[in-house]
Amino acid sequence: MNYAITTDNYTQMAFSNIVNKIDKVKTETDFRNLVLELQACSEPSFVAFIAFDHITPTSLESKIFGELSNEIEELMSRKEVLEHCTNSSSPLSLHQFGSLYPRSLYLLPVHAGRNERGALLLHIENQDEVEHLSWYWSPITTHLVRAHIKISKQRQVAITKRERDCLLWACEGKTSWEISQILGVSERTVNFHLANCIEKTNSANRLQAIAKCVVSNII
Repeated sequence: MNYAITTDNYTQMAFSNIVNKIDKVKTETDFRNLVLELQACSEPSFVAFIAFDHITPTSLESKIFGELSNEIEELMSRKEVLEHCTNSSSPLSLHQFGSLYPRSLYLLPVHAGRNERGALLLHIENQDEVEHLSWYWSPITTHLVRAHIKISKQRQVAITKRERDCLLWACEGKTSWEISQILGVSERTVNFHLANCIEKTNSANRLQAIAKCVVSNII
């Protein structure tokens, strides 16, 4: 594979066209195919996209999109990669984590909003290109993160608008009675909606239901 980087790789791809394609993605299959398309047309710089999903409020799970060797995919799931993506948004040569990582692989983390994180794995031979390529790919990665979040929400539990309203006020520390006064419904109705949320999220209580909905960006 030729790893030389040229600006022709990027002038051939109009930024707006890429964003439009990302915004039209509706399923995870569409998303995977789009990442493969980006990988093919921007070779060798674009290596893979990494999405992060919350398992709990304090733990993340990574999901890799793109064709990678088994060795590189295993490296991407290591603790140090996750920690860097959680705590930083600066591009980093993965070789800084140790000799197991190829010198030319760079990690570009992106924080797209509340609990919305992702990263791009880039192949960069020339360190002088790091700033330019990070500038180019960061906004595209942000759109990829948001598209993945949108797709993930399709698999989530179906929380109704009224249930979400009750959860939002419960999240603010309001009691069932206070929520009933705010929403203009009975306290029994509020408890009914919150009980539904607890059941739908497979939670033990309203606090756990709130936590699960927060980390899943439902509320």
